Amino acid sequence: MNALEQQLLEQESGSTAPLLTVRTDTRIDVGLWWMQRPIHLCLFDNELLLFAVARRRYHERLALSDCQRAHYSPASGELVIESDPPLRFPRLKMPASTAIQVLAHLNPNARTPKSPTP
Repeated sequence: MNALEQQLLEQESGSTAPLLTVRTDTRIDVGLWWMQRPIHLCLFDNELLLFAVARRRYHERLALSDCQRAHYSPASGELVIESDPPLRFPRLKMPASTAIQVLAHLNPNARTPKSPTP
């Protein structure tokens, strides 16, 4: 993370350290006309934080209890977070291995998919 991203994370989380921080492959416009910035996903004990920063700031918080319908779409390579109220960016590109880690934190009681046996 760059200095602006770390500063926003500290402002949003206070002194609480995230359990997991992921830099997604989803990029958005936050005020730099020549480039887009990645969305970061941070998981805390009971909430999820999405953020990106440049000249403008994007950040959303969501309780983990509202993320129970989250899933990974292998066809698109995206973690899909279905929630009510909906997130502004509910689809986040990331590798499947990273999405499995995130989903394990979002719903620790869910079964982990087994690899196919030959």
